[in-house]
Amino acid sequence: MPEHSTDASADGENSVSLWLWSLLGVFAACMPCALLVVEKSGSALPPVPLALAILAALAGYVVAVRVVVAEKFAQRSRWSRILVWLAAAGLFFGSVAALFAFRPPPPPLHRMSGVRDVAVVGFAGYNGHQDKRVLSDVAADFAHAMAGRLPSATAVRSYAGEASLPLADLQGTRRSGLERKTAKFADETNAEIVVGGLVSTDPAGQTTLRPAVFVRADQVPDAPELTGWFLGRPLLIPSGWESAQGRAQLSAELTRLISPLATFVDALDTWRTGSPAKAARILQGLLDPKQQSSTGGFVPPDLIRLFHGHAAEMQAIGETGPVRQKLLEAARADYRAISRDSPAGRRAELSLQFNTYLRALGPTHQCQPGTVQAGELAQVAQALHAIGKNPKFTEVGRLKATLNLAQVETCRITARLVRDDGRVERAVAAVRPDPDIPGSVELHALAESIAATHAAGQGDLAAAIRHIQVAVKYGRDPGHRATWHGLLARWSLDRCDLRTGRTAQQDALIQLAAAEQAGRASTERIRKYEQLFDEELRQAEKRCGAAR
Repeated sequence: MPEHSTDASADGENSVSLWLWSLLGVFAACMPCALLVVEKSGSALPPVPLALAILAALAGYVVAVRVVVAEKFAQRSRWSRILVWLAAAGLFFGSVAALFAFRPPPPPLHRMSGVRDVAVVGFAGYNGHQDKRVLSDVAADFAHAMAGRLPSATAVRSYAGEASLPLADLQGTRRSGLERKTAKFADETNAEIVVGGLVSTDPAGQTTLRPAVFVRADQVPDAPELTGWFLGRPLLIPSGWESAQGRAQLSAELTRLISPLATFVDALDTWRTGSPAKAARILQGLLDPKQQSSTGGFVPPDLIRLFHGHAAEMQAIGETGPVRQKLLEAARADYRAISRDSPAGRRAELSLQFNTYLRALGPTHQCQPGTVQAGELAQVAQALHAIGKNPKFTEVGRLKATLNLAQVETCRITARLVRDDGRVERAVAAVRPDPDIPGSVELHALAESIAATHAAGQGDLAAAIRHIQVAVKYGRDPGHRATWHGLLARWSLDRCDLRTGRTAQQDALIQLAAAEQAGRASTERIRKYEQLFDEELRQAEKRCGAAR
């Protein structure tokens, strides 16, 4: 009788143990779903605690399943035990999948709506030893001070506690990931310019800050290779970073740099509205030797020279004769003055090659036999080909080099310096749109427009129309699209496709009206287009018949 009681007691304990372990297994499997409920309620979990919670649940789950299999399925076949493990694994990982599939997205970032919006994304430590809370506080103080010093049309906001960008990548040479994430952040927040920096503290307690500024692709639509992050000159703060005195010194130093930063933002805004001459004058003020002592910081002089050179180049494209040559030489001087070791150095190298191409076109500014400098064009083509393959350049820089190469090769073919062996088509094919690369879509549109012009020069109007339609599809700039619609109209009329020609002419005028509202086209230019379109349509109707 006692033996029977002992066996019954043991069986009861085993039953209770099995029940408890089974309950633990179910609880562990359902823990990810419980975390999902927590996040749905508004308490979003950071990645590290979330991963630790899932790993802890997995460890408990594995132990529970082992006990259940040992006690309940010990006498079963090996395949039965394997099926139990597979079913248990499916339950757990299905629960984890449910967590990530239905996990609520992070709340959207605040979207600014000012004329010249500036976003402060904070500062990152070189070695990660700095207190992130202190860094966020300094960023907030800086944004507050900046807002009080800038014009009322400029909005400033600190996102140091809301957004997390890998700013530590600024100290490396490969920043493609940082560039893409920053471009996405700027698009989401509508910030025209993004401000950040790197911080380091030496053993003696001295703090060094390297300010950095990010320029959006749509700020300079005609020169996307100028976009991205630029590091400024280091600022030394003798006292400790986390002391009240040190933070006060740093805040005062950053506030001192606000004025040139505001001026630079104003120059970019002026550039975007289609006034390169005015933008050049603003940038020239920052290059004034009297202003150099107060520039520095967020706006490196090399960055100013780079933009100043491009502004002069944009003016040159619309000029002729000595004025054009003078502007091109001024731009060339800016590029050559930029240190090759600076963050703007490689961009200046690319700009210098395109400047050489423009100068090699000669007084007619056209690629005609006997009017261009053959040797200069050959050297530029070789240099651009090398830049397009150089991994040290940014992705958008390599795309721009390939685009410029297509322009140069088209010119060389038109001037009968080289034969057409498909080199233009190969260059255009290499410039493909990638949403993750800021500015690449617009570059693709420009590349297709070059291919269209090249095909038209070869007498293949059907191919020219196909290419220019792709350019219109991807292009966003109203000035470019007005020109491309005009070319589509001309080539369509040449083929007696009057319906497409009329529609393209109307579209071109619509784009010109939008460009005029943005300050990038004049009423006189619109009037000239209207007169040109009327004449082209009249000639086509006379040649082809008005009914077509």
